[in-house]
This record gives sequence, structure tokens and C-alpha cells, in this order.
Amino acid sequence: MKKIIASLVCVIALNLNVNAEAVNITDKGFKVTLDWLDEKPQSYAKDFFIIQYLNQKNISEEDAQKAYDMSKAKTGRVKKVFTKRFSKIPNKDLRCYRAKPKELLNEDSRCIALGLSIFDATTMSKENLKIAIDKIKDYPTLANDLKVFASDNPFNALINTNTSRFYRLFFNVGNSFRKDIINNILPESFIDKLSNEDIFNRFIAYVVHRDGFEKLQKSLFNIKNNNKITNQTFFSLALNAINHKEEAVALNYLNKAYSKSYFQSDKDRALFWIYLLTQNKTFLDQTGQSWDNNLYSLYAKELLDIEVENIYYDIDIPNTLSSYNTLDQFEWIEVEKDTKKNLDDEKLAKYTKLFTDASTLPHYAYVLERHSKYRKSYYIKPFRNVMKNYDINRQVLMYAIGRQESRFIPSAVSFATAQGVMQIMPFLSEQLAKDLKEPYNIYEQFLPEINLRFANKHLNTLEKQFDKNPLFIAYAYNGGPGYTRKQFKRGLFKNKNRFEPFMSMEQISYEETRKYGKKVLSNYYIYNNHLNKENKVTLSSIFQTLIWPN
Repeated sequence: MKKIIASLVCVIALNLNVNAEAVNITDKGFKVTLDWLDEKPQSYAKDFFIIQYLNQKNISEEDAQKAYDMSKAKTGRVKKVFTKRFSKIPNKDLRCYRAKPKELLNEDSRCIALGLSIFDATTMSKENLKIAIDKIKDYPTLANDLKVFASDNPFNALINTNTSRFYRLFFNVGNSFRKDIINNILPESFIDKLSNEDIFNRFIAYVVHRDGFEKLQKSLFNIKNNNKITNQTFFSLALNAINHKEEAVALNYLNKAYSKSYFQSDKDRALFWIYLLTQNKTFLDQTGQSWDNNLYSLYAKELLDIEVENIYYDIDIPNTLSSYNTLDQFEWIEVEKDTKKNLDDEKLAKYTKLFTDASTLPHYAYVLERHSKYRKSYYIKPFRNVMKNYDINRQVLMYAIGRQESRFIPSAVSFATAQGVMQIMPFLSEQLAKDLKEPYNIYEQFLPEINLRFANKHLNTLEKQFDKNPLFIAYAYNGGPGYTRKQFKRGLFKNKNRFEPFMSMEQISYEETRKYGKKVLSNYYIYNNHLNKENKVTLSSIFQTLIWPN
């Protein structure tokens, strides 16, 4: 197949000339206006631009409210920016919010209800709690919450209340209270009640993937199946059972995780762990036959010497000028919507005619993958004129991360407002601009050559901190360096037993970071063995490096 190599700068310029009516947001004079926002569909991309509008000087509170009302996620980052600049809390209420718990006891019931958080309540003496309870009888929910903390045995009080209160208090108290008071053996009858609510999945994720909940964890060996429990929860319960040397229990949960799985990657994970647990090669064979290229199926294929046959590195396209504007966030949203369902051959033909040059290669690869129902994996190599400036190891790492972050779509915007090919958060790109001693224009992060250069600078820092280990760098890129170091302090990636490094990979506390690391590591393995033919690696050899020394 032909290799698609073109000058990115020229193609972007041509893109903008073809679509002459489109606003070029990278122009220095570009400013978001209400009229411009009003024309855009509700989306995370629109929320990103609403934030930029709210951050502009000299906009009225009325206009700010109009912009805020257009947002998709009104409880997220948009609300934070809007509230900081325009939402005014009455002074009498502000006094309540700022008062210390002891000071609130001198206030009326409304002020106590406004200012006293669940966390603060756990720091109060039983005497002061009883005073507060007596004063807030007209706020029965809060009063009954405080009665739990004021009781002689808060744990017993908690498990004898309703499940809604248990969950509310569990997730709103501090970690010390959770570990010192709530970390106890739960009665099986109460666990049955807890498991009949959707929030049970969040509860299990918290208890199993964090340290300090040994007693709670020992309560989780007999969870009954029901429609509320997800495959991920049963998988977490299996890990918990393994860590407590209850392997028969773990096998039962893994079978339930497999039967509840919809995605092939989740099925492969369950099968591979059944193999780890039983050493029955039948389950390794099943994992190795998977069409999905995830870390477990790739490793099974390596162990079984099965060739991966559905990975494509190059795509034949005409390399003629496309009319598609790769810098338009909202054009990309329309493509995503249009290809989400019913992506038949006729619709594919439409995009084959649209995505015809090197700048649209990522878009075409995305559509092709969806058209194949992900039975084909495209590991393309876009932006070669930029990437060739980096050594081969950095190219491999950037491709591994970029594919997972955005599928290399320049105009991509995440729900958290991360931007561009490498999905860099605005606060980070602003700091990177200072480090690079460059003028900062937030919209230029949608230009691949700039976004990639900033990511390269960030990766220089992460490589120094995490010993050039691709998995650990991936964790830090997604969850942050501080979070990643905290995970290592828990003892992850230090033990050597038959479940490592897989157990450590599955014990990362944030689910997003946990999944992200495994996907980036799979990408790294595939890209390295394609681009770095003189230094090919096996997953077996990579797994041997996954040891944190400090």
C-alpha cells in the first residue's frame, strides 16, 4: 500500500482556502461571540468555546448567563468558570459557608444546613453534634445523617439505616473516617440491599482498587448476581478474591464477568485471568483467537505464536485536496454522529470521496475502523513531516499516546476541555508555552505541529520522572505525575508473583487511567515493532521492565 506523506503546513493552508467562509480560530484576532456560539450545536467542543468566552474581559453578567445557558455540561468546568466570575452568593449565606463547624452552632438552622458539610460533621464532638441535631430538626435528612456520627457505634448506626444514607455518607466523609469506622465486615443481608442499586458498582470500584479496606473487602466473597451489577464490578470482585487467596470465589466472579461482558476486550480480559488462575491453556487459546487487539489478546498471540492479521499501517487515498476543514471542531462532531450508526458501504463511499488528502488520513482511518465494526485496526502514521524531527523512540511513544488520545484528530476536544491530537489541557499548554518561551494562543493547540511540539516538551519531563517506561509515562500523561507516584507508594509494580504485572495494572485506582495505560502500552508495542524494526520488543520483555524501584 502507498505511504501517505505530505506537507502538513501546505495542506492546512489549502484546507482553509477551500473552505473560505469558515472562521479561522487560529487567527490572532479571533474572539468567541454570542452569535458565533448560538450557531453551534451543544457539545463538549461548544463548552470549550463557552469557557473561552466567559474568560474574556468586558462581558456583561447578562451575556455570560446567555453563554452559560448554552452549555452541555452545566455542572462541570463551564459552571466553575461562570460561578467564579459572575455568580454572587448573598453575604448572609457566604458567612455560613465560611464558618467553622463550632461557629455554626451559634447560627440558625438554615445557616447550619448551608455551612455544615458531611466531612466537617465527622470532626465534631458528640456533644456538639447533638447541639446541631437539636437545632436543625426542620432539616430531617441532615439531622438523621448527624445522628449516625453522634451515636455510640457509628458503624452499627450506618448499617441499620437505609442504603441511600449509607452511600451518601460513605462517599462524603473523609478517608480516615472510611477506614477507621466504615471499614468493617458488612452483614450479608445488608450487602444484598446495597447490590440492588446502581451505585453499588461505584462502591466496589472504590473499596477494591484502594488500600485500607481489608475488612470491607472480606465482606465481598458472596455477592449474588443481579441486573445492576456490571461486568467490571464482577471483575473487580474477582481481583479482590485473588488478593485474599479465595481463588474458587475469584473463578466464579470471572465467569460472571465474562458472561456479562459486551465488548470483546472485556471478554478477553476475563478469559486471560481465568487462564492465569487455572493455568488451563484452553482459555489462553480462546484469548489468542480474539479479533480485538488488546493487551491480553496480543500477549496470548505472542505466547501461542499466532500472527496478528488485522492491523493496517497504510491506507490508499488519492492524495488530492479535500474540501474538509480539519480545524473545525463542529464538522468533526457531525462526522462522529453520522458514522455512529448505520455506517454502510454507501455512507463509507461518501467519506472515501471526502477524505482524500494527508491531513484527513486520521479521519478516514476512524471511519474505516467504524465501518469494519472495529474488526480492522488502523495504526496509521500521520504528520510525518513533524514526527521525523524526533528520534524513533519518541515517535513510537507519541503515536502510541496520540492514537489513544484522539485517533490523531486535530480538532478533537474532550469533556475536560483537553485539545488537539495529543489532548493537552489548557492549563498545561499555557505552562508549556512559558517553558518553551513562546507566545500563547490557546486555539493554536488545534494545529498539529504546535500540539505535537508541546506534547514532546511534556514527554521530556515525564520520561525523566518515570525512567522512560511507556506504561508509567502513560499513567502520568493521563492521571498526572503526582497521582502516578501515589499509586507506586501503594506498592504497585513491586511484587513478583504469578499475577504480576497484570494485578498491578488492574489495581490502578482510577478506571480511566487503568484502561488508558493498557491501551497505550498495546499501541506502543505495535508501533514500535512496525517503526523500530532494528529494536523490536516482545510483550514478555516489556512486562519484565514493569517494576517500580523506589
